[in-house]
Amino acid sequence: MKALKIFGVLALFAVLVFFFVRAACKTDTAQECRQSGLCNGETMYSWERERNGILSFTDLVLCYGGSHHRAPYRWDKERFTPFVTYTDKQGREHWLFDSFLCIEFQDSSRPDGVNYAYMVGVLQGRGLSAGKAQWQELIDYWFDGDNGVNALEAAVKEAAQRLGTPPAKRKVVMIMPDPIIYRKYDDTKESTAYWGELDGRQMDFASGDDRVAAYKWYIDEVRKRFDAGNYQYIELAGFYPISEEIVTPGDGWCHELKKSEEVIPPVAEYLHARNECLCWIPYNRAAGYTKWREMGVDYAYMQPNHYWDDKGARPLSRYFSDIKTYDLAMEFEFEETLLEGQKNCDLYKQRFREYMAGAKEHGVYGSKPLSYYHGTNGFYDLWKSTAEKDKELYHEFCQFVIGNPLRK
Repeated sequence: MKALKIFGVLALFAVLVFFFVRAACKTDTAQECRQSGLCNGETMYSWERERNGILSFTDLVLCYGGSHHRAPYRWDKERFTPFVTYTDKQGREHWLFDSFLCIEFQDSSRPDGVNYAYMVGVLQGRGLSAGKAQWQELIDYWFDGDNGVNALEAAVKEAAQRLGTPPAKRKVVMIMPDPIIYRKYDDTKESTAYWGELDGRQMDFASGDDRVAAYKWYIDEVRKRFDAGNYQYIELAGFYPISEEIVTPGDGWCHELKKSEEVIPPVAEYLHARNECLCWIPYNRAAGYTKWREMGVDYAYMQPNHYWDDKGARPLSRYFSDIKTYDLAMEFEFEETLLEGQKNCDLYKQRFREYMAGAKEHGVYGSKPLSYYHGTNGFYDLWKSTAEKDKELYHEFCQFVIGNPLRK
């Protein structure tokens, strides 16, 4: 009888221990969920689930950063400030660009002396294809302390203290490096298993599935950073494949070096399942410009390339016909070459003004989202310039942006 009582006590004790351990495990799991933002097989963070599909935006400005060759190298709050708001000639301040593309295609002039390419076709004979470590460095650059995404948040927050909360959070689109098939992009004798490991397995970029897996890892790392940042004034809107071509069999340069059809559609599907968009900016008549929707791209802005066209090879009349035919949005282009004191600056100013006039004449302005390329620091330098002709163009351009009918 005594033995039975002891056995009963021990059994009860074992049951209590079991439930205590299980409760503790659940607590640990819940804690991990709170830390990661995802739990129980979820694919979306709460801020993604709250969206009604992908986000929209009207005026996307390109912000090149991450390569050591760029001057300035960092995107701090002071550098972002003139992109966030505009003060007109009457002293009234306005919200300016509503979206920001964090973009880079290489990392050169590095302290270690090695050059890495994030895009097929650059650094030929002078660099290596970027691996997982370099992809991580690019993410780290854009989320480093008071640089990049954090600096943009600070700049918008500071402006909100003067103007009040912006009409919507400012959108961020993040670059996706090319998963370059070969360690040296144009040498098919080079290794395809150079990038690094995922889940203990070496990726081999001869496999389209492995290239997609690398993309997904990168996307999830960026999303994780945004979730951890708990930003109040900015939000992640989507991603941008750095290649300016979508190369498919029979369409585009060196299909064997890109094989875009193996990666772009599944990546687009992955993003859409998380309410993130896929943006793309092809050069004028680049491979894929007629079938961007088939590839899963949400926003495609074709480059006119007229700004540099001294031979008349890319007439704006043809360009506007193309983007109308294929329902493309427009990218605007300028660099520091239009600043006073630069050779042919008046010609470059004229060409940039032709973009604005053409967009209005051909019904692009007010019907399509727009994007803006300005080199490494062209817009900042235009804002800072004291030359009268530069200030005139600066106000003209900013009025064009803030007056975009799509904002109304």
